[in-house]
Amino acid sequence: ISIILVLFNRAELTLACLRSITESQTLPLEVIIVDNASSDETTRLLNLLHGARIIRNSENVNFLLGVNQAAREARGEYVLILNNDTQLMPNTLRSALTTIRSAPDIGAVGGRLILLDGTLQEGGSIIWRDGSCLGYGRGDDPFAPMYMFRRDVDYCSGAFLLTPRPVWQRLGGFDEIFKPAYYEETDYCTRLWEQGLRVVYDPNAVLLHYEFASSASVNSAIDLQRAHQRIFAARHQALLSNHHAPDLTAVLPARMKGRKKRVLFIEDKVPHMWLGSGYPRARTILLALVGQGFFVTLYPLEVFDEDWSSVYSDMPAEIEFMTGYGPPLLETFLRSRQGYYDAIFVSRPHNMKVVKSVLEAHPEWFKDTNIIYDAEALFVLREITQRQLTGAPLSQKETEELVKSEVALAEGADLVISVSESEARAFEEHGIQNVQVLGHAISASPTPRPFHQRNGFLFVGPIYEEGTPNSDSLVWFLAEVFPKIQAKLGSEVTLTIAGANESWGVSKLVGPSVRFTGHLRDLHELYDSARVFVAPTRYAAGLPHKVHEAVARGVPVVATPLLASQLGWQDGAPILVGRDANEFAARCIELHVTEVLWNGLRASGLERIRTDCSIERFESSLKTIMRVERARFTDVGMDR
Repeated sequence: ISIILVLFNRAELTLACLRSITESQTLPLEVIIVDNASSDETTRLLNLLHGARIIRNSENVNFLLGVNQAAREARGEYVLILNNDTQLMPNTLRSALTTIRSAPDIGAVGGRLILLDGTLQEGGSIIWRDGSCLGYGRGDDPFAPMYMFRRDVDYCSGAFLLTPRPVWQRLGGFDEIFKPAYYEETDYCTRLWEQGLRVVYDPNAVLLHYEFASSASVNSAIDLQRAHQRIFAARHQALLSNHHAPDLTAVLPARMKGRKKRVLFIEDKVPHMWLGSGYPRARTILLALVGQGFFVTLYPLEVFDEDWSSVYSDMPAEIEFMTGYGPPLLETFLRSRQGYYDAIFVSRPHNMKVVKSVLEAHPEWFKDTNIIYDAEALFVLREITQRQLTGAPLSQKETEELVKSEVALAEGADLVISVSESEARAFEEHGIQNVQVLGHAISASPTPRPFHQRNGFLFVGPIYEEGTPNSDSLVWFLAEVFPKIQAKLGSEVTLTIAGANESWGVSKLVGPSVRFTGHLRDLHELYDSARVFVAPTRYAAGLPHKVHEAVARGVPVVATPLLASQLGWQDGAPILVGRDANEFAARCIELHVTEVLWNGLRASGLERIRTDCSIERFESSLKTIMRVERARFTDVGMDR
C-alpha cells in the first residue's frame, strides 16, 4: 500500500496520524508525503522522520494536486489517500486491504469516520440526484448497527480512500477541475461506478477525523463544496438521474448502491453454527439469501446484546444485525422501515406471535411486504410428547387447544415453511395449505480416519436448562444407556460431549469417562476420532441437524425412533435405531465393535446426505419460496 499524505501546517495532527500508521507496520507500506510549504513545525517534524518519501513544494498547491503529485511516485499495488488529520484505529488497513481484495470489481474502499466528539462523521456517503451529498449517519452513534455492516455506497470520503493503483492510473487520478479540493473523491468514485467498478464501505476500517483541519475556515470549505457540486452534477447527469431526489425520508433506500431485494429476518439470536437448536439451518438460509442477491437485516428478539466481534465471527459482513434493539423496539423499528422490505422472514412460533400482533395492529405497514413464517414444525407436538414422558399427559381438549393456537400463527403469513414433508402434512391436516418444504443443506465431507483408528462415542449440541431436548436426552443416556455400554465395552470407553452445558442434571451424572469440550468452533478433530455418534433425543420438533451433520462427516449414528421418523430413515441403513435403553445400548455396542456394519452405515449415510441434503435442491426451494405471491389470510385484516 502506498499511503499518500498531503500537508499544510498542523504538525501536531500529522504526528498523531504518522504514529497511527506506524502501528500498521505488519503490512508492506510506503508513505509518500507532500508538504505544501508549511510554515509551522511541519518542516522540523519531517526532518526527524525516517522511512517516508518526502516531496517538498515551494508553494501550496493544495490537496488535489498534491495527491496526484504523490500518486505519480507511488509503487504499491494500492494507493491509500489519507488525510493528515486522521488517526487509524488498529487493524484498519488490514481490514480495508482484505475487503478490496475480496472481489475483482471493487474499485475503492472507504471507512467509518468518527469525529473527535465521539459521533459519526459518515458510514459511507449518499449522492442525491442534484449532486448534493450526505454522510450517512452523521452525528449518530458510530457503533449503531446501521453502520456496522459492509455495503456498496455511492462514494466514501477522501479522508480515507483505498484504490488499486492501476485503476487510479487508468482514470487519471483526481480530476483537476475540482482543485484545490472538494468533490474530487465524489467524482472519482462516480467515475468508478460508470466504469462498472464498485465502491465499498468497510465498517472495520475505523478512523478518528479532525474535520476541516486543513481548511482556512469551515465557511470557505462549504463554499468550495457548493461550487464544485454544480460542476459535478453537470458532468454526471446521466448516472445521477437514477439517484434519489434529496429527501431525508429517502436516506434508508439511498444508503446502499443498487436495487437489491430486501429481507428482514426475525430470529431469537444471531444463528451461529455452534448453537444447535435449528440455528445452523437458519444460518444456511441467511447465507443462501445473501448468495442469491438479497440484502438481509437480521433482528434478534431474545439475545440482542452480543458483542460485534462475535456477531460477525461466522456471518457475512454484508448482513445488517440489529443488535441492541430487542422486543421493546420491534414495533418502532417496523414503523420506521415500513415499505422498505420485500419480505419478512419470521423464525419460530413465539417470534411469529410477536410479529402477528404488529401485523394485526398495523396491516397498512405490510401491504407490499410478503410475510414468510419459517415454522419448521408444529412445536406443540414436542410438548405433547414431553408431557407423556414425564407422566403428565395432556388431555384431548388441552392438546386441541395448543394445536389450534399454534396453527393460528400461520394464518398471519403469506407462506409457511416446514422442514420436512411429514411436518408439512401436519400443517395441511390442520387447514394450512400454503406450505413449502425447506430442509437442510449439507455437503457430504467425510472425515478420513478408518474404523480401527477411531474410538468412543460423540454427542454434539448445546445443553440448555433442565427439560430442554438435549438436556433430557443426555440425562437419559448417561443414567440408563451409557452404564450398559461400559458394562460390555469396559470403563475405558469414552463419551465426548461437544457443546456448552447449563444443565445440573447432566453435570451430576458425569463421570471420569465423560469429557466435556465446551463450545468449539471447529469439530473436525472430534468427528475424525469418534467411532459412533449418539442421538438419544426423546422429544423434539423439526429435523435433527446434528444427525445430518454427523452422517455427512462420516460418523455412523445410533438414534431414537423419533429422530428416525423425522428424518424418514429406516433402522439398519443409514442409521441404527434404539427404541428403549436396552436396545439403544445394544445398538451402540454393536456399531462400536463391528467394522463391516460401521463401513456399510457410513457409505449409505453419505449417499442419503447427497440426496436428502442437496445444496442445489435447498437453494432451488428457497428461490421458489422467495418468489411467493401475497396470500395472507383475511382474518388479520389483509387481502388474500
